[in-house]
Amino acid sequence: MTTARELDQHPDTPVVHLSRRAALEAERAAARKPARRERTPKAERTPAPPRAPKPERTGRRAAAARATTEHVDARIQRVVRRPAPSVPAVARATRASRSRRASRVTLTSALAALAMFAASAMPAHASAGTSMATATLAPSVRTQDYAVTQAISASALDRDGFTVGGGSAGAPGTSVSYGGEVRSPFPGPVRMSSGFGYRSAPCGACSSLHQGLDFNPGMGAPIGAVAAGTVRVSGTYFSYGTAVIIDHVIDGREVSTLYGHMIPGSSPLKVGDTVEAGQFIGKVGSSGVSTGAHLHLEVLMDGETPIDPEAWLEARIGRSLTA
Repeated sequence: MTTARELDQHPDTPVVHLSRRAALEAERAAARKPARRERTPKAERTPAPPRAPKPERTGRRAAAARATTEHVDARIQRVVRRPAPSVPAVARATRASRSRRASRVTLTSALAALAMFAASAMPAHASAGTSMATATLAPSVRTQDYAVTQAISASALDRDGFTVGGGSAGAPGTSVSYGGEVRSPFPGPVRMSSGFGYRSAPCGACSSLHQGLDFNPGMGAPIGAVAAGTVRVSGTYFSYGTAVIIDHVIDGREVSTLYGHMIPGSSPLKVGDTVEAGQFIGKVGSSGVSTGAHLHLEVLMDGETPIDPEAWLEARIGRSLTA
């Protein structure tokens, strides 16, 4: 709102604006008008009579406009620009320390993950010495042993209708079987359960390449030595459980026989003992990796190469081994 000019007011007297909006409108209007050039007056002009001021508007609309304008002017005057808050040095140091701590945690996590990956990918024996690697690759097998000697001695033996005859009942130093220089481990024909060569493995830990011959005379049946020789192994032997290995010289050639899965403690032999053909060496059992009571017999040429025991024995004793 602008104040009205008085009749005797000088033209250059500044006009007073009662509101900021009116002042802004007056400034915009003055900026749009071109600057007047000062002219030299040719003759003194008679000033024009001043115009009568417009009557001030009244009514509800005018009152509402004045109230709105005055409220806006008051709010504009109360606006105060506040300076941006400054970050204290302690806060900046805290942020920097947190950043460094986060980077250290990330690096530590990466190193730990790399170490775990290397440990899981590396074989167990790769970081150890030669002795530890050898023990890992070729461990000493400890198998299950069933100590049933007392039960066997207290009860009668069930031999599936087959009676062992022709020898002793298994006393140390006695003969189980009779014959020539090479004999069957039992005095008569015995039922076989698994022959030499490839087969369907009877258990998860059993081998599909069977390197011996399995006899089934019954639990606790006495076993005789195939031929005279010297005891090389007597005791727990890998997956064979309680076993005995005897070295022989037959037809001028070194031959070894292995007797596996015997009853623990049934063999009276020690390493280095000398035995005769047919001499008692132990009793049929099921120690080691076994699915039942049987004798596992192997014939090893030159002490290490397995051959078919059935064919080798039958060619030398002149009769069949099976019942």
